[in-house]
Amino acid sequence: MRRLVLACAFSFAVVGLAAAQPKPAAPPAGAQNSSFNLVNRSTLAVRELFVTSAGNANWRQNRLDGRAGAPTAIAPGASYAVRRRLDTNCIFDIRAVFADGKAEERKGVNTCAVEDVAVGAAAVSNVPVAATGKPADDPSFKLFNRAARPITEVRAVPAGGGAVTAGENRLGSSPLPPDNSRRITIPRDGNCIFDLRVVFSDGTAKERHKFNLCKIAELPVP
Repeated sequence: MRRLVLACAFSFAVVGLAAAQPKPAAPPAGAQNSSFNLVNRSTLAVRELFVTSAGNANWRQNRLDGRAGAPTAIAPGASYAVRRRLDTNCIFDIRAVFADGKAEERKGVNTCAVEDVAVGAAAVSNVPVAATGKPADDPSFKLFNRAARPITEVRAVPAGGGAVTAGENRLGSSPLPPDNSRRITIPRDGNCIFDLRVVFSDGTAKERHKFNLCKIAELPVP
């Protein structure tokens, strides 16, 4: 009888302890899955990997530090699953450091929209052509001036990479007249998400932020 009473008391204590445990917090409204696979297309191993919110100057923890079962490298041709909790952030900066000490960065990557993010020499050259008719990692586009005044400046910087006004004027010294178009060339370095600024001859300007230039072939303004 004494054992039965003790057993019952223990079971109630366990139930009470379980009831006292806090429930996991529910994902915020609008949460998305921003996890992705980092694919190493280099001939060298990736020794360090950093993933931070776009524009964060602090790269924080190396995800290949061997802690909690994490690997210490990603071999050539291999991939590593970068797992993140569900939240509302999708835009990240990614930095991979190879065995020779050289680093490669991807700025403003929307990891909610992709399953794989590739780094390495073959990552850019082997990107398939998208529905736009250009490579899926190509941020260049044709700009159409539909305004009644010339466009004098077109500036584009990776989202979170600094003030867009400090970016290069990709029109050069030749304004774009009304009802004309011109190709705006931006290097293919893995970045797709840009802050964009267009300035007209009267000094007025239009800006777009966190704009995926890889998904468009033509951009009419205004």
